[in-house]
Amino acid sequence: MSRRQFWYVSAWILLVAVAGTAVIAPAPFVTLAPGPVFDILGEHDGEPVLKIEGTRSYPTTGELDMTTVAEAGGPSGSISVATAIWGLLTPDVTVLPVQARYPNGAPGPEERTLEQQVFNQSQSDALAAAANYLHRPTTDAVVSSVKPGSPADGKLHPGDVIRSVDGHRVSSSGQVAKQVSSRPPGSEVHLRVERDGQRLDETIKTTASPDDPDRAIIGIEVGGQYVSNFKPVLSLPDIGGPSAGLMLSIAMVDKLTPEDLLAGRQVAGTGTIKPNGKVGEIGGIDKKILAASRAGVQLFLAPAGNCEDVVSAQQPGLPIVPVSTLSDAVDAIRRLQSGDELPACPVFLASTTAR
Repeated sequence: MSRRQFWYVSAWILLVAVAGTAVIAPAPFVTLAPGPVFDILGEHDGEPVLKIEGTRSYPTTGELDMTTVAEAGGPSGSISVATAIWGLLTPDVTVLPVQARYPNGAPGPEERTLEQQVFNQSQSDALAAAANYLHRPTTDAVVSSVKPGSPADGKLHPGDVIRSVDGHRVSSSGQVAKQVSSRPPGSEVHLRVERDGQRLDETIKTTASPDDPDRAIIGIEVGGQYVSNFKPVLSLPDIGGPSAGLMLSIAMVDKLTPEDLLAGRQVAGTGTIKPNGKVGEIGGIDKKILAASRAGVQLFLAPAGNCEDVVSAQQPGLPIVPVSTLSDAVDAIRRLQSGDELPACPVFLASTTAR
């Protein structure tokens, strides 16, 4: 090989090496794609995904799928340039800069813990929605935070369930506030609380509110935790966020009523849920619809607030029904059974999306 040929081949090898290194180098992007679906009425790793404890439940048939979005990059680990390029060339995948996906920086342990707390609250709200639908709800007054240096600091803890104030039973934040503020600032109030299954009695001296010197406070925030005479137990690891609420509440309704709601059919969906049964919109619905279509579902339940996204994400042969409440969702499944016409998102939104 001549000297000229040697340098020519060496340059090409160097170019290929640099290009190859660039392709496998980490890229500051996140990919979003259709994720797996989980049958809430089925099993995961040999265990029922949803069990109902404390009351009678009924057998179900069919499949009720919770849909997800698969994310790569960002907190879940960096992706390569090649993966980012593949995502750009794949119609079903969205590629975003990490900064656009996480403007406040990648979530750390505290943020991931918060996301799990949001999911736990979603379960509580789903229970409340199902219990309200079935006319069997109750609530607990739960301490959500304690102000440092306040009279309650060191005596009450987040998660404590307040059962009574000065002998008066309480089950909501309003009832707790009413009983505490009925005493003059500087007086003592007696609280019975439940912590880790044990009943405790605490006497706390009130102080004046900084906003109203005549109103007594003890320095706590109280939220509502919804409970009932049944307890749902969910065995799905690594699932966070609130978007499974609607499907969880439907699953509870199906398990707690003799009616076989699905009657062997396969239904999927997504949406947040409020204790009053109101369904809220979510992100990534186009990916979830595609995941459901690939899983062969017969009906997809979508929040009515996502209708504009739904119109542009339609899949052949998959009816998508917009729902505003849990009752709407149950009614849509019954319509599927009976063969009645299913409601759909307004088509006129398609022209709005196209502009």
